[in-house]
Amino acid sequence: MTHSPQNNSLQTITEDLTQQLTCQRRNRIARIVGSTGFFAVVAFACYLVLLGQGTVKMSPAEVLDVLRGGGTARQIAVVWDLRLPVALATMIVGAALGTAGAWTQTMARNPLASPDILGVTSGAAVLVVLGTVTVRPTWLEDLPMFWWRAGLAMVGAVAVLVVLTLLGGVGTSDKIVLIGFALSLMLQAVVSYLLLKAEILRAAETQTWLAGSTGFVRMNALIPLLVGLAPFIAIGLWCARDLPVLAHDDSSASSLGVNIKARRAALLIAATGVAAVVVSVVGPIGFIALIAPHLGRIVANTGTPSPMVSAAAGAALLGVCAVIAGFIPTSAPVGAVSSVIGGIALVGLVIKKMNKRGNNG
Repeated sequence: MTHSPQNNSLQTITEDLTQQLTCQRRNRIARIVGSTGFFAVVAFACYLVLLGQGTVKMSPAEVLDVLRGGGTARQIAVVWDLRLPVALATMIVGAALGTAGAWTQTMARNPLASPDILGVTSGAAVLVVLGTVTVRPTWLEDLPMFWWRAGLAMVGAVAVLVVLTLLGGVGTSDKIVLIGFALSLMLQAVVSYLLLKAEILRAAETQTWLAGSTGFVRMNALIPLLVGLAPFIAIGLWCARDLPVLAHDDSSASSLGVNIKARRAALLIAATGVAAVVVSVVGPIGFIALIAPHLGRIVANTGTPSPMVSAAAGAALLGVCAVIAGFIPTSAPVGAVSSVIGGIALVGLVIKKMNKRGNNG
């Protein structure tokens, strides 16, 4: 059987396109893996610095010696009992927030979308503050702090999600950010009012938590943190293969057989759950979820944020913020440092988005 020149030409074009797509996919995977490795190295360096930072100063070599079973009794106690939980919590929280930010930005198709910008973090914080500064029911008092805080944070975060949905923000790129930002400002005002009416000691305790800090985390809080994050990370992984498709318009995604509403709802639930769990443990830490996906996208040179790169970038970014906070004489909470850095970055992102819109218009 003979093939016509036209069929041979078509087959050649098809093979060339297949090779190009395969090559592009391999290059993308290589960039993602390489970028993840880069951020992981930065995060590990910050991890070692955090373990040696403080009143009892230790070099990275001394820290590694302690982790291998060496060091003095004092060094062992300081590293294993005090600093290791803080360093691990910093890495876990940073990675979780970076991942949640990648999901949110992909779902909303907006580079300014993140749980803190959308008001989800503020919604979680409001109910935790309410449960802290007011008289709690006896059955709530009997629960471990993490679980009642996580429960209240989840209710508050989901409430914001419901409001966003009812106001028609979900599914519209700019509207969801504007509505979420307005909700965030209103909820922050509610928090301020609750603190003004609270007892002095409870208000002071809550204010410290609201600053966002991993410095008070101990080893017994890490397991609940990981257990709380696990189901929401699993939901996000379930949606992972459809993330590149969701970054495009609805018609393109639908034509490829993706249930847009189901995937979008799942990603929102996953990002909301991650934010609520993080808030319940370390308080609201702003802008990591917003900035980490951008860092990952720039370094990996990908059009959409990769959750894996964003997770590594989030751990590295929060690690850097924690190291900077440790050098400040008054031991500033990591949330304060991340807010300063993130605020500057947010201004830059807004200007970039406005310039892009002006050029297109």
